[in-house]
Amino acid sequence: MKAIELLQSQFGRFVQLQEKRPNIQQIFAPLYHEDGDMMDIFLDLPKDADLTAGKRVKISDHGMTLMRLSYQFDLDTPNKEKIFQRILLENGISDEDGELFIEAQGESLYPALMQFSQAIGKVCNMRLLRRETLNSLFEEMLEEFIVENLSRYHPSRSVFPLPERDDLEVDWQFKPNGTPLYLFGVRDNARARLSTISCLEFQRNKLPFRSMVVHEDFQKIGGKDKTRLTSACDKQFTSLDDFKQNAIQYLERETGHSG
Repeated sequence: MKAIELLQSQFGRFVQLQEKRPNIQQIFAPLYHEDGDMMDIFLDLPKDADLTAGKRVKISDHGMTLMRLSYQFDLDTPNKEKIFQRILLENGISDEDGELFIEAQGESLYPALMQFSQAIGKVCNMRLLRRETLNSLFEEMLEEFIVENLSRYHPSRSVFPLPERDDLEVDWQFKPNGTPLYLFGVRDNARARLSTISCLEFQRNKLPFRSMVVHEDFQKIGGKDKTRLTSACDKQFTSLDDFKQNAIQYLERETGHSG
């Protein structure tokens, strides 16, 4: 049975195929983006190919989804890239140099097409994600790195050095040499101010500690907040990548040796 016959038997007579070039057929079906444009979906197989006997077919967007997304939204941060990869994983979609695709057997062509179109819709709607959703992954990725790579320094999450001050929370505590080392994850000006206040209060109460800050993006912090935080804390990492590259070396120095 040919692809068009399978699709029309599963989807309805309103689906059509058009050969765009040899071995590539575009699907014309009522599958639309939110703005009304039809989704660009293709079958990578010859026009007269027989899909019986368990033959597999590739459903692809030929790179059109990410091109469309790029007009209004860039995958320009680790957070956005992680959300993108999560969408693909949850929907069983593969990515090869920007081309999104899924493979299916002929008898499963319709559900695979539905699955693929839903994934395309989710990717294109990434531009509508709330900033809070994008930012939330900063803490998630920071935790992932700490748990997987810094366990030897005995990390503890959500520590309150002053029991009577539950508003002064430390994101992570390490003890590389017996003295607590407090880590603050900072993704915006508000977190920078709270980290500054926390360090100053701990100093005022004469707590023995050292402090470090991991920024999502140091350049996004306002000038005055940068100055105050720099004065209050002992060490800053300008980005999560900076922390990943240098955290172990820094913590080793804190232990008093480099081996």
